[in-house]
Amino acid sequence: MKRFLIFFSGVIFFCFIIYYGIGFYIASSILKMDHTCGLHENSLPNTWSTKVDVYNNNYASHKLRQNFAYEKYYLDDWQNIYFPSLEKGIKLNGWLFNYFPKRPIVIVVHGLFPNGKCKPESNLIASMLISKEINAFTIDLRNYGQSDIVSEYEDLGLRSYKDVLGAINFLEEIGFDTNQIGLHGISLGASTVIFAAAENKNINAIWAESSLAEFNLILKDEIARYGLPSIFGPAVSFAGKTLTGIDPAELNPAKKLSLTQNYFFTHGEKDLRILPHHFTYLKNYSESNNIKSTFWLVPNTYHVDSMFKYTDEYADKMKIFFEKHLN
Repeated sequence: MKRFLIFFSGVIFFCFIIYYGIGFYIASSILKMDHTCGLHENSLPNTWSTKVDVYNNNYASHKLRQNFAYEKYYLDDWQNIYFPSLEKGIKLNGWLFNYFPKRPIVIVVHGLFPNGKCKPESNLIASMLISKEINAFTIDLRNYGQSDIVSEYEDLGLRSYKDVLGAINFLEEIGFDTNQIGLHGISLGASTVIFAAAENKNINAIWAESSLAEFNLILKDEIARYGLPSIFGPAVSFAGKTLTGIDPAELNPAKKLSLTQNYFFTHGEKDLRILPHHFTYLKNYSESNNIKSTFWLVPNTYHVDSMFKYTDEYADKMKIFFEKHLN
């Protein structure tokens, strides 16, 4: 009996090690940062290209970008700006496109690494805004691009939302009223701008491109991406908290939506990176809680493809939304 108990205890301990070892592997794979901009390193508002994009090995997305007329969206006039995060001691970098006096401005926030204001998505959004006489400010969050590197792990917007608040403060310092400032977040950047807006209720217009909705939903999706069952959720969550010092369970953008602000949610119908059930969750949650939101589920479109596939329509929708809700 004693031998059996020792053997049984050893098996349990071994399973425990394997379980949490897998959790740490998945969490590290998801969160360990690449601080570069990948294939777009050193791209500028007048040199970026979609020709080098290989997007999740998705042929349709790759072909869309290969055929995209990116050069017509180049911008030749911008200011290279350094400004502080709301979190002390962190210096950030952005490109300011301040073309139109007394007109609104939108802060554009990139997604998960490798990423930054260098990527085609941020540059295209800025160009579309400028085409509609709306100013733009594309920024690098901490740990990205020309901003300060302060961690080896992604914080999922749970700290870097303070970088967006720093960008808002900077724009106010150079003469913009808060009610002239909107936010546009791309993929994980959508969570970040929602968190920032939750802290600054004077921000009246928030555009969320391909946003995740809720922690347990995205955790299950990410674990499934590794071919594993959701039973590994607690191990991945624990490992994420250990590696980053933040609680990833706080990654709940839906719960941060405000009754007093205005949101625009768009998502690709065929998104394989952040699955469309996140869009459905956000829509149902917003409608159930009387949150002022507009929704655009883009047909036959993959992750952040809609801006490349329906560029004119996307730009028109941004113009209507931001002009309606910003002074």
